[in-house]
Amino acid sequence: MLHHFFLRSIIETVSIPQEDHALLGDDAQLAGLATEARRDAVVRFVDEHTAARVEQLAETFGVSAMTVHRDLEALAREGRLERVRGGARAIPRRFAERDVRLRRHLKAGVKDALARVAVRLIEPGAIVALDDSTTVGAMAPYLPDRHPSTVITHSLAVMNHISQATGIALVGLGGQYYPETDSFLGSVVVDQIRRISADIVFISTTSVRNSALYHPDAEAALTKKAMVGAARRKVLLVDSDKFDVSGLYHVEDLEAFDDVVIEATLPSHHRAQFDRLGVAVHTADHREETP
Repeated sequence: MLHHFFLRSIIETVSIPQEDHALLGDDAQLAGLATEARRDAVVRFVDEHTAARVEQLAETFGVSAMTVHRDLEALAREGRLERVRGGARAIPRRFAERDVRLRRHLKAGVKDALARVAVRLIEPGAIVALDDSTTVGAMAPYLPDRHPSTVITHSLAVMNHISQATGIALVGLGGQYYPETDSFLGSVVVDQIRRISADIVFISTTSVRNSALYHPDAEAALTKKAMVGAARRKVLLVDSDKFDVSGLYHVEDLEAFDDVVIEATLPSHHRAQFDRLGVAVHTADHREETP
């Protein structure tokens, strides 16, 4: 019964076309999935079972042990599970919530769609500040085409990306480096932020509830709050998974933002709170083509 429940959950979770559901059926072994869909399903299987052996995964997904080995190696490199002898085990939740390799992969299509809409708010010559979230980080490849004069960030990944661009001044905010977020956080960074000014800042976080932003890490919350205060125009990027989830440390109230970029499919009751607060709403459809 548990096995059947898992299979039904996977069919609903990974991107399997609707017409294929009937072919798979309740007793399907998930054979024939495309590589990315299978790997998503493997991560869900390992998460739900805490750990799994190569043979178990090969039987469940109807592939060879060699294919499973390749899948596990790829997923381990992306930080989505931990490779162990003979199989894999789930990343403990307290690490998974912060590990940047995992967060960069999760909902990558949605993050890209949000990023492409967000960059349209940048005027040529603007001074742009970006936080260290992977959602905001997805904007980096699109920044050169918007021709900002300067990019300010505490994200090492964004620093590395912008350093390769021509015609954009880079202001890197340094301090204590945290590999879990691939960024610099804390009081030293906050002091630097207070001495700068930007035209527009882009922020994201892990929790939106009670008309405010929250984050599970105190240092990150302090740094994000300082970033919000550093710019004239404040833009929030947030996907539907961030609403009504736990977040320990207050970052900023929603009413502090001028704009929000959200998924087009965000439930209306979540969107309504931005309308009530007078925050301009910009929607992104992750199925749309890159302009």
